[in-house]
Amino acid sequence: MFLMLMGSCGSALAGESEVRPVRVGVTSAVTLPQPLLVGVRLRPESAPDWESYFEGGWFRYGFGSEESTRTLSSTTVKGGVRYHPFSNAWFLAGELGFRHVNVSVDISNLKLDGVALAKTAELGLGTFFGGVSIGGEWLLTPGFGLGFDLGVQLALLHAGSITIHAAPDQEGLTDNTVSDKKVMDRVSGLPLPQIAVLRLIWYL
Repeated sequence: MFLMLMGSCGSALAGESEVRPVRVGVTSAVTLPQPLLVGVRLRPESAPDWESYFEGGWFRYGFGSEESTRTLSSTTVKGGVRYHPFSNAWFLAGELGFRHVNVSVDISNLKLDGVALAKTAELGLGTFFGGVSIGGEWLLTPGFGLGFDLGVQLALLHAGSITIHAAPDQEGLTDNTVSDKKVMDRVSGLPLPQIAVLRLIWYL
């Protein structure tokens, strides 16, 4: 009798230890404006309609006939919360994040009397943004799901610049930043669509 009682208590304790207070998920997504994002999410078992998440991504692309001298790169980090108002697949989300876009172009072909005027031109746009979105996610198995979402990113703080790097054979010259900062700031502050074409979720 004593052994049976101890066995039942041990089974109960084992069942309790298997209950996770927070469910952890790993995600990857094909998105716009950042082409690829990976992240983690936390869903408390006591409030399954809520999730907190963090995502980040880096992308670099070379273009033109000489890809090494013409590049586009972008970096995004963001975090937020999702809420399922109907306790089903559909959710609303709000987030804060930072996005930086850099474009570098070789302009050494621009010459005066056979002397290159400059080496490269770089465009940099930095934006601290707030985002809102709606979407849906469906579990195909208890540990794997897929989803999508659609929203917008609104700039909260932003800045931009264009920098001209001097050619090595130009003595006495230094890098110059284009002075028309208003135009660059305006570009960096444009609202952008936020689309996750496909998001994959693995729950640990």
